[in-house]
Amino acid sequence: VLLVRRTRHLNISVPVVVACQEIIKLLTCVLVVCYSEGVSHAVSDIKQHVIKDWLTTLKLGVPGVLYVIQNNLLFTSLANLDPATYQITYQLKILTTALFSIFLLNKKISKSQWLSLVILTIGVIFVQWRPESQDKTGENSLLGVACILMACLTSGFAGVFFEMMLKSGTNQSVWIRNIQLALCSFFVSICSIVATQQSHIAEFGLFHDFKLIVFAVILSQAYGGILIGLVVKYADNILKVFATSISIVLSSLIGIFYLQELNLTLAFSVGLCLVCSATLLYSYYPAEQAKPKAE
Repeated sequence: VLLVRRTRHLNISVPVVVACQEIIKLLTCVLVVCYSEGVSHAVSDIKQHVIKDWLTTLKLGVPGVLYVIQNNLLFTSLANLDPATYQITYQLKILTTALFSIFLLNKKISKSQWLSLVILTIGVIFVQWRPESQDKTGENSLLGVACILMACLTSGFAGVFFEMMLKSGTNQSVWIRNIQLALCSFFVSICSIVATQQSHIAEFGLFHDFKLIVFAVILSQAYGGILIGLVVKYADNILKVFATSISIVLSSLIGIFYLQELNLTLAFSVGLCLVCSATLLYSYYPAEQAKPKAE
């Protein structure tokens, strides 16, 4: 978020940025598979699971489409909301992730975990609550809030759906799954560019205003997406959200003590304690998962 904030006033094509993220993820995952399995075996594996097993690849098009929509929504929301409002509202994805985990994965959440989700949400709100950062610049706040709310829904559903695919029992490599996901997302991104960016590209070019900070955003978003896939594979999607929330606290600490852009306030201190307490509460009091039904 700290990097994306610095691109909000650049006249870049957001769909092009998203497409670059997906192609980097795709190429990275292909290289990892080639390195771990050998080129000939990797080509055979990709052909078997990505091309021949087109139905599974098509299923991963669901989170692929949603992730592309989500990324575009987040850029739009940051262009119309101040950072504090953006961060506070986006934490609603914690609750949407929990709800979709219950409905799609039949995940049980204990009362203590529900309490921890509420505490976490309140804690992150305290951390990001900085009334002095609000400004009146004529931005479309209603559009920004609408985009961030839609992003919360798409983030929750796409993340849980991807977790469901990763843990479907096929024991498929997370790298193959990421190749399928990135391929679908890249295709959707190209369609978005063709449909919405023709006039922008004709006037300014494909990579207009692509400064160093934009390339930093592309790399961080691309490799962050791969890392999230690994976390979802070996942990779960709600824990991923907790990790993201803790990273927000760390980002604020960097802003206070290193960048000196923020002031250490009582609200931040209270929020930090709440986030740490919520994380411990969620970890120490898990729900008892229902045993699988015998077929």
